[in-house]
Amino acid sequence: MSGCVSARVLTKIIATLVFPSLAAAQQSACDAPWQLVETLRLGSFDGEDALSPIRAMNTGPDGRIYLLQSWDYSVSIFLPDGRPAGRIGRAGGGPGEFGSPPQRMGWRADTLWVSDRFTTQFFLADGTPVRQIGFKIPMPTEGSTFAPGTPLADGTFLPYRTVNEQAERFLLARQVPLRRLSSAGEIVDTIAIVKRHLADHVIHREEDDRGFGLMSPHPLTPSNEESWLPVVTEADGSAVVYIGEVRSEDEHSTFDLLRIGIAGDTLLHSAVPYEPLPVTREERELMREWFAAGIAGDRTPERLRPPWGVRDAERRRRIASELITFPETHPPVGRILAGSDGSIWLLRETWPRATNLWEIYDEQGHLEGSVRIEALQDGYRPYIFHASRNEIWVQIRGALDVPYVVRYELHPSY
Repeated sequence: MSGCVSARVLTKIIATLVFPSLAAAQQSACDAPWQLVETLRLGSFDGEDALSPIRAMNTGPDGRIYLLQSWDYSVSIFLPDGRPAGRIGRAGGGPGEFGSPPQRMGWRADTLWVSDRFTTQFFLADGTPVRQIGFKIPMPTEGSTFAPGTPLADGTFLPYRTVNEQAERFLLARQVPLRRLSSAGEIVDTIAIVKRHLADHVIHREEDDRGFGLMSPHPLTPSNEESWLPVVTEADGSAVVYIGEVRSEDEHSTFDLLRIGIAGDTLLHSAVPYEPLPVTREERELMREWFAAGIAGDRTPERLRPPWGVRDAERRRRIASELITFPETHPPVGRILAGSDGSIWLLRETWPRATNLWEIYDEQGHLEGSVRIEALQDGYRPYIFHASRNEIWVQIRGALDVPYVVRYELHPSY
């Protein structure tokens, strides 16, 4: 589905919404954002379909809906009409069991894969476990340890990263290799070298005489999808998508949109023009307060805070507030989503702005349209899990912060 007249004709959205000073150099987009029509809602306040916050969501070949919920050691299944239809997996260490709550999942043909912090497991559609892959590979040079993570199309894995006590070796690096591992945990090769554009703004402080150290990505860091990097795997596991070089210039700023096959071959390399958005003073103060509040423990229930949490909160708040620095402009892309139909979705408006602007690109890097999603009154941002040119699946929150998963049909604006 596409609501654009031509991938080579300029239209108003480029000139008015995205990067007006570069309109003459742009690809086309729709004159207005695509419209959203709700067609299904999962969840309730207290029914049998009540949900916890969702970690991952996907649909199966049979149209059933699969969810990973926070604090849950199983996969929740719903029929296409939204009725609960059982679960797959449970807590434990054997076949079909998870040692930690699963965090991601997907399909390889008719097999469901599910990954937790330690293993990746494969299930038939009826829930029968068929394979379990587990390894723990230390990578001291990156301050990381790797577990299987996401299976790729050829049976290798894009590993799941745990950052260890030497986290600065990873967080402060300006570029990081995106590796491919075998099912035995051996390094097969490096798919790509991923640049980390905010490495200069990682919040870093050595431990003081009271044992408080601080190492954190910046609040503006693009969303981490794979291996703690702003990389997303295509739905079939045949390629990865990420942002390469960012060139911030007054009149001709561009960022590189890349799709790289898992063997390292370049399938798409497109320079996308954009207009840099300055980080305003108000945004800096909002992010400073938000970051310091998190370090102080304000968003952690008091019963879950460590012993220092109550007595040392204000000291930690002050230190965090003093340490954070800011780039001059926002990163051009806050998150990447690989559409199930080969489309590429880029989140262009970044936190703490009130509106999420998603741009939709085709397989050749042509801009096809856009979708706008407004933040809710409490600042919560609806999160897209699954997308195509026909529909998106989004987590929202209702009254009393109750989570729901909503399916929207997309209707291009002509």
